[in-house]
Amino acid sequence: MPIDRGEAMPHDELRATVIVVNFNGGAFVLECIESLSQQKTPGICVEVVVVDNASTDGSDRQIAQFYPDVRIIRSPKNIGFAGGVNLGIANSTGDVIVLINNDAVAAPGFVSAIVAPLVEDGNERVAAVTARILLSGRFIPAPGSPTAYVSASGARWERVARNATPGSGVALINSTGNQVSRSGNGRDRSWLDTTDDEASPQEVFGFSGGGAAIRRAALESVGLFDERLFMYYEDTDLAWRLRRAGWKVLYAEGATVWHRHAASSGIRSPFFLRHNVRNRILVTARNGTLRMLLSAVVRTGGSLAKSLRRLARDRRDKDARVQVRATTLGLLQALAMMPGYVADGRLRDAGSRLPRSFIKHWTVDD
Repeated sequence: MPIDRGEAMPHDELRATVIVVNFNGGAFVLECIESLSQQKTPGICVEVVVVDNASTDGSDRQIAQFYPDVRIIRSPKNIGFAGGVNLGIANSTGDVIVLINNDAVAAPGFVSAIVAPLVEDGNERVAAVTARILLSGRFIPAPGSPTAYVSASGARWERVARNATPGSGVALINSTGNQVSRSGNGRDRSWLDTTDDEASPQEVFGFSGGGAAIRRAALESVGLFDERLFMYYEDTDLAWRLRRAGWKVLYAEGATVWHRHAASSGIRSPFFLRHNVRNRILVTARNGTLRMLLSAVVRTGGSLAKSLRRLARDRRDKDARVQVRATTLGLLQALAMMPGYVADGRLRDAGSRLPRSFIKHWTVDD
C-alpha cells in the first residue's frame, strides 16, 4: 500500500522524513510500516525511510516487496539506533525528522500531531516534540511476579494474556518524554502510569527516540546522535545538548504510538544492561556536573555490590550472574571511554548558552 503523502503542495511546504531503524524487525516492523502507510498528512510532504542494520531475517526484503514507496537504506553492518538515525538523516531532506521504533505502531494522525507544535507561532525555539508512547496490550497488577514491569513507586504489572476476557486490564504509559535523575539516570516520564491518571505538563526535559519529531535546524546547531553510544541514552544525550544550546522540548499528547518495550533486546538481557550502565555514565560525564557524575559511578558500584551479594548467597542465581557480568563490563567500558567524553564536554561548555548547573532545575529523584 503506498504511503499517503497528503495533498499536492508547493516546494516550500513543510517536509517531514519519518525514519525507522530496523534490525531483524520481523512482523513487528511490517506492522509499523503499515501504520505509517495509513497516516493522513494534509499540508505535509512525508517520506518514509527505513534504515536497515544488516538484518538477516528478510524483513528488509518484505518491506521492499509490500511497501515499494518506502525508501530503504541498507547499512553493511549493524550500526545501532544512533548510527541508523544519522544515516537516515544524512540521506533525507525533511525539515523535520520523525522517529518511531520498528516495534511500535503509530496511531491515526500521529505524524501530523507530532509535527504540529514545531510549526506553531511562538515555538521557533522548540527543537523537538515527544510522543505519547503507550505500552502495547493491557496490564494487571502482579505484586509477586519477578518478571513484571516495575514502576518508580514499586508497583508491578504484567501484560494480560491474549486469551483473557476482552477489555480486561488497564492501559499503561511507556513514556511522555525523558527525565534525568540526580545521579544521571535517564528514565521515561510517566513510566507505567495508567492512562486515566495521566497529568503530564507540555514542557519536558527531553524526548524519547521511540516516538518524536526533531527540527533539522536544531540538529544542525548541536550535531546528530552520538554513534558511539550505539543504543540507549542517545536521545537523552542529544536532548541535553539541545537544552544547553537554549532549545526547548514539548510533549504532544495527541501524538500516540503503541510500543512493545525492548522487543529488540530485552530489558534483562546482558546487551541492554551493559549499554545502560556504560552510556549512563558517559552521557553524565559529557553533560552533567561533577557531583552528578560521582553519584552515577557510586550508584553503579552499589548496584554491582548488591548483585555480588546475591551471587554469594546462591551461585545458581543466573539473573545475579548476568547482572554482575554486564554491570562490570559496562563500568569498565565507561571508564575506558570517559576521558574522551570529559574532553568533549569541556569543548561543548564553551559554546553552550547554559552552564551545566542548569540541570538542577530538571532533575528528579532516583
